Amino acid sequence: MKIPLYKRLKVLISKKYNEVGLGISTAYVGFTIIWAFNISTIYRSYWAGDDWPNSQTPYWIEWRFGELNNSNIWSEAMFWNDQWMRGAGRFYPFSWIESRFIFSYFQELWQYKTYQFTLLFIAGILFVYVCYLLSKSHLLCIIILASLSLTVQFRRDFDPHLAFSAMLPSLLIKIMISIIFAFRSGKCNGSMGGIIWSLLAGVFYFSAMSTYEFGFLLFPMLFIAFVVGIQQNAKLNADLSKKSYSKYLLISTRFYPIFLSWIGYAIFVFGYLRPKALEVSGAYVIDFSLSSFRVIFSQIFSGIPLISFRRIDFNFSFTTILVLAILLLVATISLRNLFNEIQKKSNTENLISNKSQKNKTLEVLIIVFALNMIFAPGFMMSIQPVWWEQAHFTKSYLGVMITEFGTSLFIAIILRALIIRNTIRVTIHAKKKS
Repeated sequence: MKIPLYKRLKVLISKKYNEVGLGISTAYVGFTIIWAFNISTIYRSYWAGDDWPNSQTPYWIEWRFGELNNSNIWSEAMFWNDQWMRGAGRFYPFSWIESRFIFSYFQELWQYKTYQFTLLFIAGILFVYVCYLLSKSHLLCIIILASLSLTVQFRRDFDPHLAFSAMLPSLLIKIMISIIFAFRSGKCNGSMGGIIWSLLAGVFYFSAMSTYEFGFLLFPMLFIAFVVGIQQNAKLNADLSKKSYSKYLLISTRFYPIFLSWIGYAIFVFGYLRPKALEVSGAYVIDFSLSSFRVIFSQIFSGIPLISFRRIDFNFSFTTILVLAILLLVATISLRNLFNEIQKKSNTENLISNKSQKNKTLEVLIIVFALNMIFAPGFMMSIQPVWWEQAHFTKSYLGVMITEFGTSLFIAIILRALIIRNTIRVTIHAKKKS
């Protein structure tokens, strides 16, 4: 007799709940609620983006073509994509396709804002899941989920969470999916299975770069996920114990599809489109000078909590204060249950770190993973002369959203290390005392 799907899901959820425990489960749920409340600020915004093609214009295509259908929407999307290919040598068709269809069929403000909210919410959850795959540490992921609500800050100029048709959250979702597939490729036992996962990773990664070219700089994240996947593959790891990892990675056919998608995009955009571009404006001219280092330095701090806040942001209404009080209560309960879970476990060290602190290579890879996200936006701006006199600690651009996510991971790495050290010290002290 076939077991119904809902019963199988119930058994799976119950099994995972028993493995994780009440404290950790409560912390995940509590901080997920806080994450959702934090980004619900999206609903207070309006249609506009940075310019009219990137703003919500729900009746534009219908007015232009006389009828709203999929063919006309596609034509509009390809028109703008062609303009940017010919003019600036840029290739990001997925952004135009997504935005034109969303603008056409989500003609009510609440629908458009729900779309933006959903993309950013999913991007945050996927990021936490990716970090768990790499670290196998619940504590690290809970701290990431909590710190995301502090590092993700809405800005008054070019806000990546709202403007540009939610291009940045869409990019991050595709990047995270490609990272998951790259990890699976490395962890898969069979070579053919590994290549299939790698092909999927390459497809999603190419679509990410074709959503916004910024994805090109995030290639190291896929490589790190692939390496961590290999390390978590017990059989493959044993086979490579007497060989060089670097040599294997260079000749591994598993990674070829991901690498080829990266190189293929670079050749097409930077080797073919950009040299033929007719109107490369000042915003897209690439150069490098001593001012570039100042830009990079200023942007690495753009994800620090409260850095974008102004005095007016602290003029809270009664409703806002009430909501903040409720969220603080949720956070307190979540943390209390989490630390109660930690204290009642005999294998405290394993619960917290899941043995990942013993693997120094893994720790370094996760730190590099975070630094890639933190530094990439600043590097992108540093090679554009238009930003040399504009960028500073509170003045950033679209990539700042990537920095915010990387900063949340970096904060979590530091706090987790402190908690591990203090918990182990307290545990040893208690054992000696007893």
